[in-house]
Amino acid sequence: MIVAKAKIKDLSEIEKIASENFSGLKNIKNARKWIKCNFFAFPRAQYFVARASGKILGYILWLEKGGFRKESIFELEQIAVGKNFQGQGVGTHLIEKSLIEIKKYLKERGCALKAVEVTTGTDNRAQVFYKKTLGAKTECIVRDFFRGDEVIMIARFR
Repeated sequence: MIVAKAKIKDLSEIEKIASENFSGLKNIKNARKWIKCNFFAFPRAQYFVARASGKILGYILWLEKGGFRKESIFELEQIAVGKNFQGQGVGTHLIEKSLIEIKKYLKERGCALKAVEVTTGTDNRAQVFYKKTLGAKTECIVRDFFRGDEVIMIARFR
């Protein structure tokens, strides 16, 4: 499995995976709009895909926060794995390998990664995944946010 920066030709597969994983993107037209607006927002938004045997298994979307500072903060905005590939380490691979690429990108700009922010539902089992994969820790709980109560987690890198 390889993880690489997403290309425009990957968008239709990313849309399908988003549509099957996120209730707000069930409608493929809405998924397409969301994916395209983020894809064309480089360098603020960066998509990476996990691929094996020519097929996209999943994707991750990173958003840079706070502009061009010496120490940068990225938000793990979205990560999704195709239904047939879940539970096989694709998500872990996506985070680990794309984070290496984000750090390279920042180094080329002369800055470093300070932290990663993740927001997820308080009842979402993904919290354990983010703790394990990123070393993220709960910073706060925001009541009645997106889908209900949300937890903001931060992984610090300095």
